[in-house]
Amino acid sequence: MLWLFGFSRTRGCLSALMNVQDKIWGPNSDIVRVLLVDDNPDDVRLIKAMLTDTKGVTFDLKSAGRFSQGLECLAEGGIDVLLLDLVLPDSYGLDTFVRMHAQAPGVPIIVLTGTEDEELADSAMRDGARDYLIKGQLNTDLLSRAIRYAIEGTRADKALQRSQRQLQQAQKMELLGTLVAGVAHEINNPLNLIMFNVPLLQKIWQDVGPILERHAAKEPNGKYGGLTYDFIRENLGQLLSDMRMATNRAARIVGGLTDFARQSSVTEKSPVQVNTAVGNALRLAGTTLRKAGVKMNVDLRDDLPLIEGNLQSIEQVVLNIIINAIQAIDHDHGEVNVVTGFQNRDGLVFISVSDNGRGINPSISDKIFDPFVTDRQTEGGTGLGLSITYNLVEAHGGEISFKSQVERGTTFQVSFPSALTKKAAKILVVDDDNAIRETLVQGLAVEGRYLVDEAANGIEACIKLGTYRPDLLVLDIVMPHMDGLEVCRTIKRQPELSGMKVIITTGFADHPMLKEIVGLGFSNIYHKPFKLRDFIKAVNECLASG
Repeated sequence: MLWLFGFSRTRGCLSALMNVQDKIWGPNSDIVRVLLVDDNPDDVRLIKAMLTDTKGVTFDLKSAGRFSQGLECLAEGGIDVLLLDLVLPDSYGLDTFVRMHAQAPGVPIIVLTGTEDEELADSAMRDGARDYLIKGQLNTDLLSRAIRYAIEGTRADKALQRSQRQLQQAQKMELLGTLVAGVAHEINNPLNLIMFNVPLLQKIWQDVGPILERHAAKEPNGKYGGLTYDFIRENLGQLLSDMRMATNRAARIVGGLTDFARQSSVTEKSPVQVNTAVGNALRLAGTTLRKAGVKMNVDLRDDLPLIEGNLQSIEQVVLNIIINAIQAIDHDHGEVNVVTGFQNRDGLVFISVSDNGRGINPSISDKIFDPFVTDRQTEGGTGLGLSITYNLVEAHGGEISFKSQVERGTTFQVSFPSALTKKAAKILVVDDDNAIRETLVQGLAVEGRYLVDEAANGIEACIKLGTYRPDLLVLDIVMPHMDGLEVCRTIKRQPELSGMKVIITTGFADHPMLKEIVGLGFSNIYHKPFKLRDFIKAVNECLASG
């Protein structure tokens, strides 16, 4: 099963790196899927016990006793991290890692060994291993920390690579914009000359045709431009018509080039409701939808904040993607789904358009936003629609991304910064209790006034303090890996966090850590259990205070 992913960068590399922290463990919420490739049953039992003892996260451990079995498990997908012994019945030494890494380069690998071999460790790390652990020195904290850092490091690397690709794409598009503007200008004049003269030639032929017919009757063997009269009579009208059609198509391409160059800057902006733009685009696409017989499913969130933009440009973005989706469907049970929504963490309004069409050809997936790139040349596609869409999204400070599976369909998602991103306070909720954390996040997000992120432990919180930079930290005390007291100490050591407000939450009114936390200057303490309404009021008052 092959999925293609594409991204567009408009808001900088830091945004991508921040997004790495969305789920610090794995893509499957608090479940981390671990593959252990080790032929020693005792080691397998020991590692399983260690992972079971880890608090704050659930490990789903799958084990394989042979290299070949490990490859089969990796091929099935869904693995977050691989623990790999280098000595197996069917593979030995560093070659074990190299071959396994080649099979799944995107899965972080932690090498396990029974011997302290620094040379082997260095070689494995150089070749891409995330860590190198000696079995006899393992304990629960060391193993869980290594797994966490391996996953985080791999995601950070991917985010950085993605940001670099996005930056290169943005620079390329800027250069192309300058180039195509010049090309369009140079082509326009001679093209206009042809377009003006072809209709004139058609009228001339209507007048000259009868004269030529009489002349040919007198000289049956005569030739005109090396062609017989019979050939001219049968084909000249069509030749002129083809010329007119070709010049009109060239004019449309030049017009698209002009639009492509011009759309890098949208000057007339005002508050825009994205749902309005989507509704207008759907009406404009109505005829195409009816002709194609495609079913349209629409789910528009009704409480979206406004964005700052150009309504016609947003309509054009949505229309281009919807038309692309319709044209990608080559069967009689086509569906297009249009969804709008809001991302509480970063204040982005998004539009998602998905189809069940043929998918994007892998050979062009990394160039899909470049002009003239299309797999629909035979159907008249110019390859300019997504290029223009990219420029329009970029001009609004937004992002566009896609994922596609051949013969299964494609989903495009466009995100725009809302008005909230300019004025909303950012809150980070830190609690190891999933139910409490989710309740607080959802309750604060419903307010519509805050951008809310979350962390499940102190280590995750400290990482996000350096990237998310919240205005308010809601911090539990008793947590695994790093408790709330240590987080407070970390905050005091970081002058750049001195302006951040902190609310301490705890279910232990007499906990000994509370006294030291108050001594550090964090005296805003809220005792569990509490009513959500009262807590939100306390948050509002805390953020409103000077």
